[in-house]
Amino acid sequence: MNEKIREIIDNITPFTEEEYKLIEPYFKMITLKKNEILLDEGQICNTFFIVESGLLRNYYNNNGLDVNFSFTMENHFTTNFEAYVNREPSKIIIQAMEKSTVWEVNTHAYPKVPGSSSAFSTFIRRLALRTLMVNEEHHNMMRMHAPADRYQYILDKKPELIQKIPLGHLASYLGITRETLSRIRNNKY
Repeated sequence: MNEKIREIIDNITPFTEEEYKLIEPYFKMITLKKNEILLDEGQICNTFFIVESGLLRNYYNNNGLDVNFSFTMENHFTTNFEAYVNREPSKIIIQAMEKSTVWEVNTHAYPKVPGSSSAFSTFIRRLALRTLMVNEEHHNMMRMHAPADRYQYILDKKPELIQKIPLGHLASYLGITRETLSRIRNNKY
């Protein structure tokens, strides 16, 4: 494990050097090319993914149309939480939008010790809670705001998405057409 990934991990849960030696076998670095699939629809999801560099998108296919519901930038993490928890086939696809370095964290392979409250268990719980918070934030944005307000929310809270995400993908993420996004951006909505 390199220093950058350790810094990301320590921001979630600090580990001692001894603890890092215990958990290191459950982390695997993956290098992805642009458009390469990290998790495919129908694949069992046993892991979280931490993005060291690059950009990922989570989407599903709705009758031939890709519907984006999250983007994961460096220093953040993602999974298909429902498939992860239920250990079932994924309904979503996680794809690299650019060359990316990702760390796969195989939390299900980590030995469970009854009554254990290890730093790794804390790390897993915190990853799960943060994943739920990200999902809830997007859900609330979609349900509680009109399209123009959703775009403004992204401008205010996640401006890096505007800079890195192609407009078609951003429109899908906001639940609107590309044409509507163009009208909003031109203040014609």
